[in-house]
Amino acid sequence: MSKKLVAYFSASGVTAKLAKNLSQAIGADLYEIQPEQPYTTADLDWTNKRSRTTREMTDKTFRPAITGKVENMEQYDTVYVGFPKMEYSL
Repeated sequence: MSKKLVAYFSASGVTAKLAKNLSQAIGADLYEIQPEQPYTTADLDWTNKRSRTTREMTDKTFRPAITGKVENMEQYDTVYVGFPKMEYSL
């Protein structure tokens, strides 16, 4: 029997809800990916060209550090990764 994992990052809770629903539906373990420095409301303001998320989207070399790790990752045959879709328009 294959072992499945749903790993997700959710800034506002929408992706978290979907990830939890998916993991329950398919019988997978669930793991939340968390940034070392949590996001604030100001960080998530994609309309502000100086916000943290805007910098992350426009500068491909900038990626936030994460905290924690999945224990015994080798036990999983299938990994589903969920993350927010962030839009940016110039």
